[in-house]
Amino acid sequence: MSKIYNRIIEERIKRWELENPTKTVVSEKKSYPVITISREFGARGAALAEYMAGKIGFKTWNREILMSVADKLGSDPEFLESLDESLMETVEDMVAGFMKNVYTNYTYIHTLKGVIRTIEEHGNAIIVGRGSNYICENPSSFHVRVVEPLKKRVKGYADREGMPEEEARAMTEKIDNERSEFIRHHFKRDVDDAADYDLVLNFGTFDLDDMMHIILEGYERKTGVKPDVLN
Repeated sequence: MSKIYNRIIEERIKRWELENPTKTVVSEKKSYPVITISREFGARGAALAEYMAGKIGFKTWNREILMSVADKLGSDPEFLESLDESLMETVEDMVAGFMKNVYTNYTYIHTLKGVIRTIEEHGNAIIVGRGSNYICENPSSFHVRVVEPLKKRVKGYADREGMPEEEARAMTEKIDNERSEFIRHHFKRDVDDAADYDLVLNFGTFDLDDMMHIILEGYERKTGVKPDVLN
């Protein structure tokens, strides 16, 4: 593991602890395998990660991953977010990286892998999206996919954002397609292949608390350990 990645992750963890002094984090002396959460857009996968993290004392890595990549690259997280969903052909991307003083998808993915694998080594974390289930190398890491019927996702997103359902549907389908293409392009996998996850959960059937307890049951069966639910 690169020392620079380790330093970046440790600094991010310390910064998070200072910004969230009331949140309990499990002791790093007892390292639990990470949980990754892949999600359809609008299926509340990020909300599940935050809910679980608050209950079991793990740290959530979502936008924080982009911040850590930006720390390594000395780049702007908003620029990296644009790379998250937009693609160039691999050969063009590599050539552009050598020819121009910009950070392309090729550089971003290389750094992203280093950041996620360092988080995985630290443990005690829930990693949201960004192909993390394809990047993690520890066979004990636990991989979850959260789905929900399109109609419910569209209505939920429209209600939360105060927009017409037609607009919400277009946004939902666009981001689903971008995420699917991101995985296909960089990992040569189909994001909807259930075999790539330990567990697939339907938010249309279960609420956040239900899903947390189902995940922890599966996590214990796979890893042999189970974090305590703190509150």
